[in-house]
Amino acid sequence: MSHKISGYKSAAARIIVLEQAGWTVEANTVISGSGDYEVLELTSNDKIVIAIDNNDEAKIFAGVTPIVYTPSSYNRGVFGAGTNGSYLTTIDYISIDTLGNAQSFGSMGTATGYMGATSNATNQRGLFDSGNGLLNSILYITIDTPGNAQSFGNLVHSAWYQRATSNDVGNRGIMAGGLWSSGLQIIQYVTISTLGNAATFGNLTLARPVEPCSNSDNNRAVFSGGTLGSGNYDVYNTMDYITITSLSDAQDFGDLTVARYAGGATSNGNNNKGIVGGGKSDNTTDVSYDIIDRFNISSIGNAQEFSNLTVVRHGVSACSNRSRSNRGVFGGGTWRFPDSSYYNVIDYVDIQTANTAQDFGNLTNSRGWVAATSN
Repeated sequence: MSHKISGYKSAAARIIVLEQAGWTVEANTVISGSGDYEVLELTSNDKIVIAIDNNDEAKIFAGVTPIVYTPSSYNRGVFGAGTNGSYLTTIDYISIDTLGNAQSFGSMGTATGYMGATSNATNQRGLFDSGNGLLNSILYITIDTPGNAQSFGNLVHSAWYQRATSNDVGNRGIMAGGLWSSGLQIIQYVTISTLGNAATFGNLTLARPVEPCSNSDNNRAVFSGGTLGSGNYDVYNTMDYITITSLSDAQDFGDLTVARYAGGATSNGNNNKGIVGGGKSDNTTDVSYDIIDRFNISSIGNAQEFSNLTVVRHGVSACSNRSRSNRGVFGGGTWRFPDSSYYNVIDYVDIQTANTAQDFGNLTNSRGWVAATSN
């Protein structure tokens, strides 16, 4: 199920894809507007494509050829930048379905760390935001095409450790929180497919860096954990949420099992499970965590302890292949205060099934405070 049908239609229509040999319906979906369209997750057999317009007129598209999405490009996770004592330009990629070591994808251009990342999923654009607290820029890559990051636009406010999520094919990217002289409360947004600057979305319930994830095109984002960012770096177990399509301030969602920051968060998309792994208790001790919490994104409530990472660490980042096979991966990280021991570890869990994380492979170099996303 790794093929697609693409084509053009002159108006809004219901696209019906028939598998020709058995006359079975493989897809039946309404696609609004005129222009190019895609229908994903099909078998490789011959198809007949019918478009039914608003006047209930059926039009058969002749000569439609399935176009292959190879698993390596349709199921790709990327890990960008980070630090191992010095900031890095490195971008790596993996095929999330296939265990193995990461490969070089390209360069960020500017050595940086403490970034956030997100994507518009099968539309293949990945974004990286801010970094080092000094960079106001947003960069982008095309996830199925290795290459260097390019300029996208600017943030409303730059910050250290400003993480990101999106509503997937809904095409809105969200950048939230972060650290400056203390925690930031601002939530920003962009349209991922359109180059340009971020705009203000609203505010978190508390000023802090957070770990976000979403249930993809169901439009809910949840922001977890965080730190005050001054004095002894008091940390929070707070979880907030927003509706990604509606500009507004965040509302209380529930609590993590342990107060922490600098973990990694992801989800299995429409299957509605969010996870947060790793993290740190404060900025003055050696206490990091291997805990993975899980929660139902569509149901307000507290997280439950779910599993454990293979290595205790913070400064880790996570991505997933959504509901495709429910696999979440965690890459990189560091341990100790000050950061002095860096990991190239990638581990993975089945987000749907409680199980201890297992070894996936290695990043191309050891680093923490990396940013991850996927298509």
